[in-house]
Amino acid sequence: MRPIRSLMERRLFTRLWEEVDFDDHPLEGGHNPEPEGELLVAYRANGIRLEDSRLSFILGEGDDADSIHRWSTISTKMNQGPSRMGVHRWSLSPNCLDSKLCEWVLEKIGTPEQISGESVVKHRLLLDQIRTQLSPLLPEWTWHLEVDNKLDRMGWYVRAPSTWCSLFTIFVGLGWTEQISPRGMLLFERAPPGELDREDEAEPNRLDGLRTVALCNASRGGLSFLASDMNWASSPHPTQLELPGDVELWPPSMGRWPLLHGRSESEEDVVEWSEEIVQALLPAISTLSTTIEGLSWH
Repeated sequence: MRPIRSLMERRLFTRLWEEVDFDDHPLEGGHNPEPEGELLVAYRANGIRLEDSRLSFILGEGDDADSIHRWSTISTKMNQGPSRMGVHRWSLSPNCLDSKLCEWVLEKIGTPEQISGESVVKHRLLLDQIRTQLSPLLPEWTWHLEVDNKLDRMGWYVRAPSTWCSLFTIFVGLGWTEQISPRGMLLFERAPPGELDREDEAEPNRLDGLRTVALCNASRGGLSFLASDMNWASSPHPTQLELPGDVELWPPSMGRWPLLHGRSESEEDVVEWSEEIVQALLPAISTLSTTIEGLSWH
């Protein structure tokens, strides 16, 4: 292993970091995709290993890393999940990288492997389209793929910028149940109050409680302006919104921490639908960067 010197090595680390659900990030260190500490790189036959102070990755052949990503001709389902760390549920193919990074990877570790199995090319294309459409609306938010965590969805968890000291996220992608076929799914949510995965989440969790009070305020709340009744949060029941698909506000008194829960009409309208919902949320999202103190429900 040697200290990192190549811009392409840094870019590959960033790309692999985005494949990891942020719930699987280490208990120490940041959530952002840029390497932290000394980043080490090792080249092997048909594989490359990268490691910073938080996680180690392999692209290609090899098994001695936290998160292992097979390099295949087309993106393929590698296991049934949720397997979390180890071999990632979806392989990476040249189409998953931009042209310059792909050319560099091909030069370093060779042509991708032909792996038999279920193709996930269609799913990756849809998720790429969603990100392309929504990224301009969510500058500085970080994107984390979720296909290895929950069995009822696949998509992106988009995390509020670290400078906001917030745990608010947007999940956007496909969701389904035993009764509902795959279709667009979007959640605007915060971490439950007092439930911390890491010690450094205590302050953003506290601030998000105050932000939630402001978002649900009956006279000027950013979410309340979406509802036909500004007092929507006073009742522990969902409030249907006049937006495409099935979109509801969920008041905190329900004890469910998506504040907005939405499903589109079908799998065909996901990109346009998710953009419309995020557009509607932007006034509320714009308030999250503010540190709010001194509010209460009373």
